[in-house]
Amino acid sequence: MPVDDAGPLRERARRRRGTLGVIATGSAATGPVLHGLQAAAREAGYVLSVFSVPGRGSAAVLAAVAGLRLQGVAGIVVLDAQLVAEVAPVPGVPLVPAASADQYQGARRATEHLLEIGHSTVWHVGGPEDGLVARARERGWRETLERHGAEVPPVVRGDWSARSGYRAGQSLAVEAGVCAVFAANDQMALGLLAAFAEAGLRVPRDAHVVGFDDIPEAAYFEPPLTTVRQDFVAAGRRTLATLTAHIDGAPPPPRAAAEVELVVRESSRCLRAG
Repeated sequence: MPVDDAGPLRERARRRRGTLGVIATGSAATGPVLHGLQAAAREAGYVLSVFSVPGRGSAAVLAAVAGLRLQGVAGIVVLDAQLVAEVAPVPGVPLVPAASADQYQGARRATEHLLEIGHSTVWHVGGPEDGLVARARERGWRETLERHGAEVPPVVRGDWSARSGYRAGQSLAVEAGVCAVFAANDQMALGLLAAFAEAGLRVPRDAHVVGFDDIPEAAYFEPPLTTVRQDFVAAGRRTLATLTAHIDGAPPPPRAAAEVELVVRESSRCLRAG
């Protein structure tokens, strides 16, 4: 079964008309993933019951699983793959992590783009240090710089929110030589752009910025944001294909990271003016 084909999923939904559970955190990073999963579930005829937990930790996750079991869900999707390790297998209720795009390759493409347009190095506003997605994106950035023989600046750490990107931008705006920044998600890039504008740094004249995710608002940032696009609806379909295979007792489809695409917009369109 092609993992991006909604037909078989829709057929299974007609047979079961079930409700699927979702465990999410309050992180801004999981918002686009949840929206993609919701869209895929709607087209396949499923109802999602979302249980939000305040953070990682066995107690919170186990409480979420217990709450979803009481609702009689047929299976559970965990939006943060690290949370899966917090839960022992639940008899009769399959639990799977959300499918993901190739985070490493996306970060590599973002970093290479900034190097190719003439920058000697690229600064990075990273996500939480303990996050799998943040680590993959940071590794792609770091190893790309190393492969090109470029200096690797210290990571400026954020928490996926625009507020943390703004604070990172404030610190980078006073750092000498910062003219290219890869932010690990679009929300942090938004905050970064605001801080740069406030400090009198104009993007793309004085600096170039690239984000990750291509959220719907990214094209309307000021300036429009160059970013790494991943297809969240296709990822949602792959997640549902895996979960419904477990529910049906069938072999799950191969888990393969989806391709990503660099979308170039005004935030990195031209070389920095002399």
